[in-house]
Amino acid sequence: MPAVAVAPTIFVVDDDPLILAFLQTALAPQGYSVELFETGERMLGKVQTALPALFVVDVRLPTTDGIELVRTLRSIAACADIPILMLTGEGRLDRIVMAMQAGANGYLMKPFSPEQLNAKIRGLLAG
Repeated sequence: MPAVAVAPTIFVVDDDPLILAFLQTALAPQGYSVELFETGERMLGKVQTALPALFVVDVRLPTTDGIELVRTLRSIAACADIPILMLTGEGRLDRIVMAMQAGANGYLMKPFSPEQLNAKIRGLLAG
């Protein structure tokens, strides 16, 4: 009997419900299992019981800065090698550099298309 392929899980954290809905709509049809979080703290709580194939993290979050969240994820041994895609609407190069130095593997500037998002995620998941 052939093995059943399991959909890669993506954890997404963004405080904007419209962005979360857009990401869900863009990713689910591509075969990803998507879990949405409005705060970094909620996502970190979930990481205690389950791990994704990839994290998507907004740079600006209400209680935990996205860059600090990346640092926290990288300090957790089980998350150290999981790719992290940063989303930013700021357009500030210094914040993008900080995110990459903190351990992010890539970034997308808002606004972006579903095609751009999926291409970036495919690349990160491929290694």
